[in-house]
Amino acid sequence: MSWVTVIWSMAAGVALALAALQLLVWLRDRAAIAHLVFSVAAVAAAVIAGQELALMHARTPAEYAEILRWWHVSAAAIVIAIVWFVRFYLGTGRLWLAWLITLLRGLILLANFLVYPNATFAEIHRLREVSWLGESLTAPVGDQTPWRNLIHLSMLLLVVYVLDAANTARKQGKHRPALTLAAGILLAVALAAVTSDLMVRGVLPGPLVALVFLVIVAAMAVELSVDLVRARQLARELHESRERMRLAAQAADLGLWEWDVVEDRIWANEVIDARVGISGTKPMGLKDYLALVHPEDRERMEAAIRRTITEGVELNEEYRLTGLNASEHWIDARDGSSTTTGGNPCAFVACPPTSPHASG
Repeated sequence: MSWVTVIWSMAAGVALALAALQLLVWLRDRAAIAHLVFSVAAVAAAVIAGQELALMHARTPAEYAEILRWWHVSAAAIVIAIVWFVRFYLGTGRLWLAWLITLLRGLILLANFLVYPNATFAEIHRLREVSWLGESLTAPVGDQTPWRNLIHLSMLLLVVYVLDAANTARKQGKHRPALTLAAGILLAVALAAVTSDLMVRGVLPGPLVALVFLVIVAAMAVELSVDLVRARQLARELHESRERMRLAAQAADLGLWEWDVVEDRIWANEVIDARVGISGTKPMGLKDYLALVHPEDRERMEAAIRRTITEGVELNEEYRLTGLNASEHWIDARDGSSTTTGGNPCAFVACPPTSPHASG
């Protein structure tokens, strides 16, 4: 087996493994769209690796042109996936520019199947043999199509889009992900421009962007992996904090509850469970909890929570809960110390208020 086959096969295998891993993450959390988009990009990178292997071993101009035609589909998929990954992951990037790049790649694909032989070559005259990595491969000799200008424009817009998104993310305090993604994507775009141009000039046996796109996939994977590790650390810290709170509250006979905003799950200790009927063993979300709030306090409490989540306004509300046997219990709710990536609380805690209230 040649070095070319080994390297490109390994690149495809790595991309597919990363795609499978992030797809599993998305299947467990359907709101994690960035993980799904990453999987699309990684699968496209793996397909490109296989297509480039076929290109380098093509025997006729017609065979080369047909493979390159379908290569454009995979290239469009990964470019579009990169655009929307940046959008969903960083939460930045100009929406109109993201759609413009997407539409441009769609237009290129349309031309790719309407003109012959594809969006890269107007005609491939012949294939010539080139020696690369100790193997004899085939490189195309032909005339470029004007549609390549549109390809160049889409890649230029991608650079502008990524730089703008990274700069905005940096200003929001997301320094590491902004730098990692911007560096990986810009490096890959620059290398892809060079290798594809050398392919058109007949110097290289193919666009050779499989390894280049793997750089982008790796940068994206690094950021997603860091997030997974951080999420596990936060979950462990939350569990430890909750256990300490539970023991302290139990010793003082205090009722405490906590709402995890991200998971929309209510946790309560044994004291408040006995008084109100809220337990960590019974699945309960915000909607279920608000149903227990006294009707006169419910609308005010819900509005205060929404303001805290969306605007970052500090939560400090006292309200009544209707407990077992229709009894009423005053509760003091405050936002917790844990925050989302946007800086807003991802957990709330509540306990009996410090001011005196009569409990029914």
